[in-house]
Amino acid sequence: MSKEKEVLHKADLASAMVDTMGVTKKHASEAIDTLFDHISQSTAEGKKVRIHGFGTFQVKHKEARIARNPLTGAEVNVPAKDVLVFKASKTAA
Repeated sequence: MSKEKEVLHKADLASAMVDTMGVTKKHASEAIDTLFDHISQSTAEGKKVRIHGFGTFQVKHKEARIARNPLTGAEVNVPAKDVLVFKASKTAA
């Protein structure tokens, strides 16, 4: 039996900020929202967001390709798309 890994939610991050920084939960949530919004907006504009000691967020383009359905063996066209990727820094892992 595999043990399900614990999931950390935004509210948990806000609670940790309240405990360590002494800010209100509302201010902590606003700070987290602002950070995530800025990362999303910057990567959408094609910028890399590098947080020293944590990692780098960036959008990468995936070309269109032909894949195969593993159940039927039928070929499936997968369209080109942009995906947000995160690469953890060596010190974060």
